[in-house]
Amino acid sequence: MSQDALTLAAIRDELETLLAGARVQRVIRPTELSIGLELYTGQRHQVLLSAEAQAPRIALTDERLRRGAETASPLQLLLRKYVRGARLIAIQQPDLERVLRWRFSGPDGVVDLICEIMGRLSNLILVDADGAVLDAAKRIPARINRYRVVLPGAPYVPPPPQAKAHPRSISASELGARLAQGAGPLHRRLVAVLLGVSPLLAQEIAHRALGRHEPAYPLDDELLARLHATVQNLAGLPETHAWQPSIGYQAQEGRRVAVAYAPYALTHLDAWEPTDSISRAAGLALGPLRPPDPYAQARADVQALIAAQLERQRARLASLAQAAVAPEELEQLQFQGNAILALAWRIAPGQEALTVTRAEVTGEAGPDADEAVTIRLDPGLSPSENAQAIFREYRKREAAAEQVPRRIAEVEAEIAYLEQLRLDAELAEDRPALDQVGAALQEAGYVPRQGRWRTPSASQPLRLNAEDGTPLLVGRNSAQNDEVTFRLCAPNDLWLHVRGAPGAHVIVRCGGQPVSEAVLAQAAGLAAHFSALRGEAQVRVDWTERRHVRRIPGARPGMVTYRNEQTLLAAPRPPARED
Repeated sequence: MSQDALTLAAIRDELETLLAGARVQRVIRPTELSIGLELYTGQRHQVLLSAEAQAPRIALTDERLRRGAETASPLQLLLRKYVRGARLIAIQQPDLERVLRWRFSGPDGVVDLICEIMGRLSNLILVDADGAVLDAAKRIPARINRYRVVLPGAPYVPPPPQAKAHPRSISASELGARLAQGAGPLHRRLVAVLLGVSPLLAQEIAHRALGRHEPAYPLDDELLARLHATVQNLAGLPETHAWQPSIGYQAQEGRRVAVAYAPYALTHLDAWEPTDSISRAAGLALGPLRPPDPYAQARADVQALIAAQLERQRARLASLAQAAVAPEELEQLQFQGNAILALAWRIAPGQEALTVTRAEVTGEAGPDADEAVTIRLDPGLSPSENAQAIFREYRKREAAAEQVPRRIAEVEAEIAYLEQLRLDAELAEDRPALDQVGAALQEAGYVPRQGRWRTPSASQPLRLNAEDGTPLLVGRNSAQNDEVTFRLCAPNDLWLHVRGAPGAHVIVRCGGQPVSEAVLAQAAGLAAHFSALRGEAQVRVDWTERRHVRRIPGARPGMVTYRNEQTLLAAPRPPARED
């Protein structure tokens, strides 16, 4: 859902009071078309300003906003110059417009950050004190919109006015006349007629005034008076400030689902509940309203690199598999060389093939001894030279037979490590965790060392307590796996890992003491959850004492072998809480 003018008015009221005189401490870019501000008023406040087409909004969030887009945009760079360190001196809203104008005063003067929350036309525009555009999240040249160019240096032009009636000044008779000229149900007619009335607000007006009843047109005097009073009451909230923030719910497949929020009670929905803050409801109430992944671009970049390296390593593996030499092939080459030397007297100059039986060369007896074997010869070489050529091929293939299995094992280990990194990227909960995956790719030599990723501070493994208080450790990436297995646990602690797939190393710090089935099941559920098989209903999880786990010599971090394991089935189980 998109925030309407009434919702933005309520958000403006809340934020202007909460953030009066706030100093901007951070300016970040959570997604391609959003800006995050950290403002300080004695305590920190996180505000998301988003022009994303699927979720345009202004929201206050309790979570610290993090960088998601890979690079700083020109708008973000200008905001760092003009807004970081500046003070917020006003938040303004043109009457019944889906626009909030944030005014900041700093060492470089006064600037306005104009947030236009208008669906797919949403934008964030930085304007100087003279009204000239400094930059915008979306630049709009004249070839796209001649009326309203949004480019650096161009004068800022507000969105064009709509040919609708103002809901606070329209008379009952004019409202009735306009509605009678419209088409469709009442709430659609209200949207078409009244300025600043969104579909959600229109449905609420219609329900409060007329219930579920769809009237005939023109409306009779009683219905029209009731409808006009309801319009006046709700449209007047920016003046009365009698906000009643709420979250609305609908029943979907037997469960109650939050589907909307508003600065008034959503009585037309199946159920509604009051909330203490419309600004926080905008950020927290509806899952679909939040960016599905604030680190989507960075995650996609890392995953693309991993996918490219996986494709390259799999191509190497296929090539090595073709180069693998079977023992039978070596035996055949050796037989051919010996046959040429043993029967050289039968080879005439220029002869192109020699047909022999095994009995003639080796003296073997048996059903295969008399089977004819044809050996191709180079007619330009002598028998001795033909034999030496075959023996050279034999030595070459013999060397390959020794090297290829080792190289296949090395490539298979690289593939396993890349699969683990792919899981690490998928499970990364924040930007530092993604940077750690990128740094691991650089460290492994998969991508050039060009400073693309800062070396992140080492992330910490998940520390939990089992239901009986037994400490648990969970490595959520390859580096943490290495940490929990070889630095943070004792040899007689229990070690768990999902069988046959990338995933977390989970440690039960029991010190050799017996562990209940409930604790073991909880640890196995965590191993399943933090694995590539977490979407399965049941997962096989191996467990053993840590002393039976060994690093693979020369392998990447977190790559291990283990023995003396036992296996149990476990359902993936997310952690209840972090200690």
